[in-house]
Amino acid sequence: MDYTILDKYYHSKMNFIAGVCNKLGVTSTMNHYLTSSNGRKPDISYGTLAEMMIVNLCDSYKPLYIMNEYFEEKDLATIFNSDISLDQINDDRFGAFLDKLHAAGPRKIFSQISAQAFATYGLTVKNVNFDTTSKVMWGEYETEEGKVGAVNITFGHSKDKREDKKQIKMAIGTANGVIVDAKVLSGNIDDKTYNYDNLNL
Repeated sequence: MDYTILDKYYHSKMNFIAGVCNKLGVTSTMNHYLTSSNGRKPDISYGTLAEMMIVNLCDSYKPLYIMNEYFEEKDLATIFNSDISLDQINDDRFGAFLDKLHAAGPRKIFSQISAQAFATYGLTVKNVNFDTTSKVMWGEYETEEGKVGAVNITFGHSKDKREDKKQIKMAIGTANGVIVDAKVLSGNIDDKTYNYDNLNL
């Protein structure tokens, strides 16, 4: 046998992470909410793109513009059960997926996947604990003229102790150590307001 012509792949934790995504229904749920019945279907399904981003985040995070480098020497067809080539992997494709996800309602989709995780592993929910943290933002973030941003990047109480910088806030709800709810908040939202809103859901 000529071993010089064999393809070699380095999968690390990728197969395991992709398997968990499939078991929790991440791929099928994303496809259900994001794929339109009209028009041409995407070359790579939105569910598969979500799975690829999760694998990258959990294994060895690379920014979107060099995601193709991360997936070099990986057997993509086996991991994602889809015929994917490296030249299809680019930041524009992932950006379009994120736009679709935002339009479909990421909080709703995430909560459904979390519910599937509890059902799959037989976990019970006794109570949900909510908490927030702040993330300092640098530079200018402008929306298109006439459009209102999804969140307001502004000054507020900084948990990073950077009152001089604009920020956003990130909030999660956990049950038994599992995240069941997640939301990005405007930088000036306080915990009292956020918790009150959750109690009135």
